[in-house]
Amino acid sequence: MAKHFNIADMYEIVADKVPGRDALVCGEQRATFTQLDERANRLAHYLAEQGVNAGDHVGLYLYNCNEYLEGMLACFKIRAVPINVNYRYVQDELLYIFDNADMVACIHNQEFIPHIAEVKDSAPDLKTLIYVQDESACDPQSIASVEYGSCLAGQDDSRDFAERSDDDLFILYTGGTTGMPKGVVWRHDDVFFALGGGNDAQTGERAQRPEDMVEWGTRAGAQQTFLTTAPLMHGASQWSVISGSFVGRKIVLMARFDPHDVWGLVEREKINSVMITGDAMGT
Repeated sequence: MAKHFNIADMYEIVADKVPGRDALVCGEQRATFTQLDERANRLAHYLAEQGVNAGDHVGLYLYNCNEYLEGMLACFKIRAVPINVNYRYVQDELLYIFDNADMVACIHNQEFIPHIAEVKDSAPDLKTLIYVQDESACDPQSIASVEYGSCLAGQDDSRDFAERSDDDLFILYTGGTTGMPKGVVWRHDDVFFALGGGNDAQTGERAQRPEDMVEWGTRAGAQQTFLTTAPLMHGASQWSVISGSFVGRKIVLMARFDPHDVWGLVEREKINSVMITGDAMGT
C-alpha cells in the first residue's frame, strides 16, 4: 500500500523505523513509538465501530496527555478529522464549536463532563463520548461517556486500515479572539510542507518521499528530545509535536504549564530544545 504525505502514514513510517525508541512522555505516562502506534490503532478501531467514518469530525477536549496525540493519530488512521477544543471556552463558545464543527464524537477529560452536559442536546450529531479519567468526581453516566481505557480493551492493534491520501483533511480551530472560533482547513500534504518541517534542516532539501523525514532525523543515530510547554489545543504546540515525531524525536509534554517544572524536566529527560508560545511563557 502506497505511503503519502499523510500524518498517519508518516507516523507509521517512524514507528517502523525506531519502534523501541521513546516517543512521548507526559507526567507518569511514557510510550515508545510502537506502543503509541498500537494504542492509536486500538482507538481507531473503536471509533470505526461506533460509526466514525472518513471525513467525520472528532473533538479533542483535553489537557495535554498521551491520549491527545493518540486521539489525533487514531482519527488520521481512519481518515477522520480531529478538532481541537479550547478547554477555556465558556458555554456559548463551546456550543458553537461542537455545532459548527459537526462533531460526531468527542474525547474529553472527565473534568469537562458538566460543560458537555450543558451543550450536548444542542449538538445532534454528537453520538460518541469518551472520557479520560482524572481526579474530578464528575459522573460520566450523566452524558453516557465511556472510559478511554475500556474503549481500547479488546480492540485489534493492527493496521488494517484503508489507504490514505495527501488530500485527507486537517482542521485547526482558532481561539475566536475577534469572534466565535473559526476552523481553518488544510490538506495533509499542504499543512505538512507549511508547518510540518518538510525540508531537511541541514541541507534545506525538500522532502520527495514520506520516508525522507525519518531518514534525515535518524541519520546521526542520537535521539533528540523536545519539550512542548504549551497546550496541544493550540496549533503551534500540535505541530511542534507532530513534526518532531516525523523525525523520531522524543516529545515531552507538560499536562499544564508550570515554569518551575520546566528545568526539572530538562534535566530528567535530557531535553535538547524547548518550545514556548508567547512572551508570558518566556518571562
